[in-house]
Amino acid sequence: MINSRTMGQAPDKQRGFTLVELAIVILIMGLVLGGLAMPLATQRENARLRDAARQLDGVAEALEGFALVNGYLPCPATPGSSGTAAGGGGVCTVQHGFVPGTTLDIPGSRNADNLLLDPWGSPLRYSVSNSDADSDGQWDFITPGEMRDVTMPLLSPDLTVCSTATGASATACGSANDTLSGQAPVVVLSLGKDWNSFSSPDQLENVGGNLGGGPSGASYRVPSDIVFVSRGSSNQPGGEFDDSLRWVSANGLYRGMVVAGRLP
Repeated sequence: MINSRTMGQAPDKQRGFTLVELAIVILIMGLVLGGLAMPLATQRENARLRDAARQLDGVAEALEGFALVNGYLPCPATPGSSGTAAGGGGVCTVQHGFVPGTTLDIPGSRNADNLLLDPWGSPLRYSVSNSDADSDGQWDFITPGEMRDVTMPLLSPDLTVCSTATGASATACGSANDTLSGQAPVVVLSLGKDWNSFSSPDQLENVGGNLGGGPSGASYRVPSDIVFVSRGSSNQPGGEFDDSLRWVSANGLYRGMVVAGRLP
């Protein structure tokens, strides 16, 4: 057998990394590891945002389902109502409270007052229109049979959702261009990660009152008027916003109730 070495060929040499190449590899690995480490908190937060979106969608679907079965929407829960609708039959004890998770039979984490919690551990807020189109003292959307009695053309839900709090009053957005909805029967709200402390105008628009009276003794911030803000999240100083909001379309609610035989 002929050996290559006997033919004058030099033996193969193994080439290692130069110091420059090693430095480049270490730099790249550092950048990759740093890039992976930094977004971990962001990834967790994004996961909570996705969970909150699914949760709010589920609540909206449960509210519509309740209306299709019963012909009206449930009242908000209070800290003292143990997760159930506080009142009913046109006599809600509050307009702005919390998702009645027990009444709607929605699974999820609860706090000491049995209020359904969002992914950040804060109770999901829930507001309902108190419109009374026929002035009979009965809230149109939470009183059994009242929506049918009033008739669809005269129903006038008035919860208002704006894209900004700028120029907004207690009853309307600052302009038509800022108005996302001016006739929502219900609004469901998560105050997001900073639910316990915030100061931006858009987030403050979504709260304004306090509600307590439950076994825990806690007092919770809740909406105080019919105007809400919904927009993309932001960390800009002075313009922070991480609230998540859903509203049920009046027309969508009517359509479902017509199909279910609850209207007209």
